[in-house]
Amino acid sequence: MDFSAFDRYLDSFYKEKNIPGLGCAVSLNGEIVHRHFAGLRDVERGVPFDEDTLVNLYSATKISTVTAAMRLIEKGVLSLDAPASEYLPELGRMTVRREDGSAAPAENVMLVRHLMSMTAGFSYDGTAEPVKRMLRETDGRPTTRQAVAALAEVPLLFEPGTHFRYSFCHDVLAAVMEEAAGIPYPEILKRELFDPLGMDDTGFVLNAEQRTRLAPEYHGFDGKTGRARAVIRREGVDMGMGPLYRSGGGGLISSVRDYAKLAAMLSCGGRAANGAQILSEESIRLLQTNQLGPDAMRDFDAMGGWSKAGYGYGLGVRTLLDPERNNSLSRKGEFGWDGALGCYLLADPETGVGIFYAQHEAGSPWYTWHGLIRNYAYAGIPGSELIRKAD
Repeated sequence: MDFSAFDRYLDSFYKEKNIPGLGCAVSLNGEIVHRHFAGLRDVERGVPFDEDTLVNLYSATKISTVTAAMRLIEKGVLSLDAPASEYLPELGRMTVRREDGSAAPAENVMLVRHLMSMTAGFSYDGTAEPVKRMLRETDGRPTTRQAVAALAEVPLLFEPGTHFRYSFCHDVLAAVMEEAAGIPYPEILKRELFDPLGMDDTGFVLNAEQRTRLAPEYHGFDGKTGRARAVIRREGVDMGMGPLYRSGGGGLISSVRDYAKLAAMLSCGGRAANGAQILSEESIRLLQTNQLGPDAMRDFDAMGGWSKAGYGYGLGVRTLLDPERNNSLSRKGEFGWDGALGCYLLADPETGVGIFYAQHEAGSPWYTWHGLIRNYAYAGIPGSELIRKAD
């Protein structure tokens, strides 16, 4: 394997793409075959970015949420096609906003599948009056369950199952998982995913030692001057819901060392490096199966733009439908997601390739280079290795 061109490309990010620090790990058939780190975790203190650097995952959290949900489904604790109201009764009393601005009772039953595939009808607007009232009543410290109860009072944008909207769906899913499993959502992730995979540095709250490894968030970093418009030292993301809220859509903190284990497992038929079977191959196929009909696909294309060209949306992940349309070296069915500060996860079960890339810079056009990161990584693996896995 030869990743030298890939490494040179990543080494250019500091000055050419204004990214202060980054890391990437590539796996093949469940084993890490390459790691590369460049730049600084903390520019002001001159600390290098390495595999133990901790970052806020933002929406890359969603991959953990839906993977843990699939674990509960396999165990019979949660059902993919059950009405979400079986777990949270308020989800059976939803209304839908009509064209004239009024709201009427929803006609379609909201399913767990709709929450996972972002087709339930929620938005990402946290300023609705029921949410503001809930924040006042809880003194800005609601639990996940309380916040979701308030979101359920807000009219849906469309009938469940009819369209796609990137939204609070996975936050609502986290509350559904809590009710189904009978334990808090963070404990579900730890029990079902992080402990079996040995992901000791992934969670919502850091200890004192871990805080020393958390990278600041750089906003508007300039690689020529080494300065940024703002440097924010933030532990986790609460989606504006306060310190007790645990967001299923964006709250986790992790490292390249840890999250690469998740990518490797998902790309290796659900099997961890230690041999443990975390998910069945059937569950992996369900995750990567496009869930969107024609109308919802048009919504997804409009949201994702050219960086998601050729992709559909499965159970909480992008899924590659047309590699040529995306100029991709990965195979049909490659899946994963990314985060607002530039984190990117790829799992390709057909070839056995997994990728996790991390950066911590807000506002950078990361969507313009994630595809190149993918292709450089594939180019570093001999074609015979990929062909042997695919065959």
